[in-house]
Amino acid sequence: MFSFIRQMDQKRRTVLFTCFFAFFCNGSLSMTLGSVLPDLKAVYGLNDSVSGLFLSAHSAGNLIAGFLSGVIPLYLGEKRSIMMLSVLAFIGFIMMTLWGNPVWLLMAFLLTGLSRGSVTNFTNRMVNVLSGGNPAASNMLHASFAIGAIITPMAFLLLRTWIGWQAGVCFVIVCGLISLNNLRRMKLDKDRPDPGDKSNRSLSFLRNPSFLILAMMMFCYLCSEYALNGWLVTYIQNKESLLNSFGVQGKALSQAVAAYSQSMATLLWTVMLAGRLLCAALSVKVSQKLLMLVSSFGAAIFFTLMLLGGSITAVTLAVAGLGLCMAGICPMIYSDAALFTNTYPLATGALLAIGSSGAIAMPTVVGVMAEKFGFTGGMSAIMVTIVLLTVFSVLNVAVKTHVPAEAAQAVQQ
Repeated sequence: MFSFIRQMDQKRRTVLFTCFFAFFCNGSLSMTLGSVLPDLKAVYGLNDSVSGLFLSAHSAGNLIAGFLSGVIPLYLGEKRSIMMLSVLAFIGFIMMTLWGNPVWLLMAFLLTGLSRGSVTNFTNRMVNVLSGGNPAASNMLHASFAIGAIITPMAFLLLRTWIGWQAGVCFVIVCGLISLNNLRRMKLDKDRPDPGDKSNRSLSFLRNPSFLILAMMMFCYLCSEYALNGWLVTYIQNKESLLNSFGVQGKALSQAVAAYSQSMATLLWTVMLAGRLLCAALSVKVSQKLLMLVSSFGAAIFFTLMLLGGSITAVTLAVAGLGLCMAGICPMIYSDAALFTNTYPLATGALLAIGSSGAIAMPTVVGVMAEKFGFTGGMSAIMVTIVLLTVFSVLNVAVKTHVPAEAAQAVQQ
């Protein structure tokens, strides 16, 4: 599983670990937004509609970054570009602690999204380049995100309790500053792409059936993941058959359900971390296309169990199974797309942008359907994207990979 690391020289290994820590910070950034939002609402007197716009602004920034982070390196170079874009997150979090004007905070969340998307683009593409598209490397990168997502809510809660919510925000700022210093010290073999190389600006991969299948897998996956992360706690707290299984009433029921629902969110990410490490180990011996296919079918089965299950045991098993099955899909999509992302600098950004469009839309779709059909009906919308994910996973295995001409020429040389 770690053979790709041992095969690297010290310089490339340093860049690899820099990417791992930067993606850890992305996990911290992602979870801090959810943790700090209730405090921002309370301190600045914001309503739910405005708060929802902030999260949409973050997702929009994430989407825009998919394009910007692929173009800016052509003019500034890889290193200076990622340093400039990653620092936007620190600026955004500092802005949150200074002023509660909604427009000001909207810009702050937009900046965090631009930074997060840029780091996602850079680290996934760089790890693919360094490892030659090794799926174990991609899974380990995404495992570092999961570690940040697990640790940060606890760190935020402790700092908020001891000092204040601003101290909780400072945790992710400090992590980001360490990451910025690591980025400053890394040495890249090819820092500035050749502006004269047409592949650096080419979008021809958008006509490749193999890339489009992977892009639609990313779209369906991020639709499911973002909607699940955003609505899981609320869904559990409103699932009547589950509430009846607690066997208590009144305040005791509210406290038990609140604790259980939050523990399920933690369980989901903990199992996803374990799942990504498991996929990293399995991918050495098993085709990642086959792993994604099995994982997609497993996700459909466990999500169905979560919708239909009415007991604590059934829902807990469903959440754990769902996290395990979903864990490796996203990193393996990036890894499987290495044929394109290592040939076309804009391909990683395109994958991120296509996926982010689903991440923006699906949580809203679930919310709208929940108002009309209840939370079970709303969450059923996610089932559609999971079923589509299995369909595209089948196509990813069945359809012969169309190797782009530029990649074929590079191999011949």
